[in-house]
Amino acid sequence: MDDWQIDVESQKARHSSGLELTFEGRPRTKHFSGSPSRVPDGMQSLELVRLIREGYQAFEAAWPEEGGPHVAQATGKPQQEEGSGVKVSHRRRRKLSRSNSPG
Repeated sequence: MDDWQIDVESQKARHSSGLELTFEGRPRTKHFSGSPSRVPDGMQSLELVRLIREGYQAFEAAWPEEGGPHVAQATGKPQQEEGSGVKVSHRRRRKLSRSNSPG
């Protein structure tokens, strides 16, 4: 994945071939999507699909963790400050259904 330049702030990933992916939303959510542009002439369909998949992976790897810094290095990995390992987890509440029986 060294062939990718990731810009988290502008939500873009650029491959050395010229292919560019523009993303919307936040990775690892159902509201995340990307659109390819600047597809090199003559690129085979399978190669394009492979690069799109690779670009998504590179962008997701560069996306900062919750509460972490919002700066990514050229390697596509988020910078992490030492000692800031706070994680917040959310539990889904289960809705209990009430039966309609008299009683």
